[in-house]
Amino acid sequence: MERRTLESSAFVPPPQVGVIDDYVGVHRAMSSMTVMACVRLLSDTIASLPWKAYRKGKDGIPVEVDPQPAILRSPFPGFDLFQYKWMMVSSMALRGNFYAYVTSRDAMFRPTAILPLHPDLIFLERRPDILMWMDPIYRIMGQQVPSQDMVHIRRFTMAGEPWGLSPVKQAAAAIGMSLAAEEYGYRYFRESANPSGMLMTEQNLSDDVVKRQQQQWIASHGGRRLPAVLTGGFSFKTLTIAPNEAQFLETRQFQRSEIAMMYGIPPHMIGDTERSTSWGTGIEQQSIGAVTFTFRSWAAPIESVMTNLLPTGQYVRFDFNELTRGDIKARYDAYDQAIHSGWLNVNEVRRDEQRPPIGPDGEIYLQPVNYAPLGFTPVAAPPKAPPAVPPNYPEAPGVKEPPGKAGPPQPGKPNGKGTRDDIGEYFGRLYPWLDPENQRG
Repeated sequence: MERRTLESSAFVPPPQVGVIDDYVGVHRAMSSMTVMACVRLLSDTIASLPWKAYRKGKDGIPVEVDPQPAILRSPFPGFDLFQYKWMMVSSMALRGNFYAYVTSRDAMFRPTAILPLHPDLIFLERRPDILMWMDPIYRIMGQQVPSQDMVHIRRFTMAGEPWGLSPVKQAAAAIGMSLAAEEYGYRYFRESANPSGMLMTEQNLSDDVVKRQQQQWIASHGGRRLPAVLTGGFSFKTLTIAPNEAQFLETRQFQRSEIAMMYGIPPHMIGDTERSTSWGTGIEQQSIGAVTFTFRSWAAPIESVMTNLLPTGQYVRFDFNELTRGDIKARYDAYDQAIHSGWLNVNEVRRDEQRPPIGPDGEIYLQPVNYAPLGFTPVAAPPKAPPAVPPNYPEAPGVKEPPGKAGPPQPGKPNGKGTRDDIGEYFGRLYPWLDPENQRG
């Protein structure tokens, strides 16, 4: 079911409240390399992960929905799926909120297309009933829209607040200091943030004379490496202030660590190699730690809201397997252990490695033959007694069958054949060691 798009409006978003935007603002915050690196890492990582719809099978095992819902294959026509998910994560990382407008639904009134919107176009209004804070009035460009047509994903939430807290606003001081340090460094190396020297004299000079002497010095020596000629009792003294003495490097290092901490990102993942992590020493352990403590928490709000758009019984999950895969040796060792432990078969391993199955034999589960419960002692099975009348007898050596007889004597046959004596004689010739006469000897 197609829906009409919103009409244009002269609505101007209300100004942000507070002193934060005087020197930070969202777009200005992105000029900080640390903020940009954190947002890029979060958005690139989660947007590159596949998301899938699952349902619980009869045995409780998750089963992929086939075919996948249209809302997951293409949330909105014309948008690349990677770019769409990138916008979702970056909006939450910068504004704490992601907004989308439902533009079409299927016959069951489930959304099939949701248009991403810039957060500045959305205005949330609290309802008169304070207990209805979780269901605000949504306005897009000043036009009120039904709340059921809005898809709102919050990252940092608090009870009583209909919107998510903006990380940039909450960490405005840290980001502003980082920007100030970067700007200082830019001016220090481009224009020199401190004077390179000073002209000294014991004479008392008026302001006009000082300005004239300064202008003459700049005109004679500015940008030129010429020997200076000083008269009138002037002398030149060089001034140098090392960056570390001005705590420039330490300030930048500290702010980089603080911003990374705000997003929950290990500093080493954004290039701060001086900071270590306690999540492990190898790349695999550090990657698993980042997935567990950082990326999953950013993906969880998206999974929760997108699940609400699917039919009952289905749910959305990001596939983090690619991030937790170890190096090829560790991965193959794990596969080998899983196969020999009996909880993975060869075809399941090949599917994980994106290889075709090898056939029905690959579905067999293996288990070591020496696996048994603790303290268990196997008991040998008793030998099976031969049947009283075997169904088929092999031909006894040296036994001459009467004419017309195709096989060994059978019980119940006419002509005196198949009696107990006949059968005993037959077995005696076939197995001489069973003859009672031989046993008595």
